[in-house]
Amino acid sequence: MKTKTKPRKFSPLPTALAALALALALLLALAPAALALDWDRTDIEQHASIGNPLPPYVFTCTNTGSTTITITELHPSCGCLTPVLAKKILAPGETAQLTIGFDRAGYIGDTVRTIGIVTDEPGRDRQPYQLTLRADLPAALTIAPRLLVWKTKERAKAKSADIKINLPDPVEITAATSASDDMTVKLVTLEKGRHYRLDIKPRSTSKPLSPVVITLQTTTPLPADTALTLYAQVR
Repeated sequence: MKTKTKPRKFSPLPTALAALALALALLLALAPAALALDWDRTDIEQHASIGNPLPPYVFTCTNTGSTTITITELHPSCGCLTPVLAKKILAPGETAQLTIGFDRAGYIGDTVRTIGIVTDEPGRDRQPYQLTLRADLPAALTIAPRLLVWKTKERAKAKSADIKINLPDPVEITAATSASDDMTVKLVTLEKGRHYRLDIKPRSTSKPLSPVVITLQTTTPLPADTALTLYAQVR
């Protein structure tokens, strides 16, 4: 006589624990690496006075982890940045300063640059820390517009550029010269040492004319990065 065997019951608990462990492992794998290098700030904005260099940007970092960290690479976004790192190897709890010079020559207005910092921290996979440097760089002299354009066979009438001196002390513009006789220029003083208008007119618009350089002359030299030129063309 055969005896019936009862089906074995499996507890769902081990299966649920295994699924939970797998889910936790996936979350840990997808989670971003912990930031062991703590920066006092990651974004600095400075306002420069006209004609003066920008002061250096100074960032401070601290190793808040439990192992030594080495800063292996610095990647500035342009050659205008010159980073100097006081210390590359930081034991737990140690700090280091990163001082960055910003050569403002040739830049005006709101300017943004960045620098990436790569470390040997496990799990970051060379993902850099990014610091942002912002600068408000006023121009000693502004010209608007800087390019005047006439269409071919358009009426050859005068167009104007507005010129302003933004320095604390006034600077007189004494003349404006055209690099070609095909463009005539007339300088009009609106406020001596502060505000001028330049009236520019092509002698003819019958055919295209490559951009003509027009240069301003001043009584006092302006900062080295000040552009004293504008352009006019027929196209």
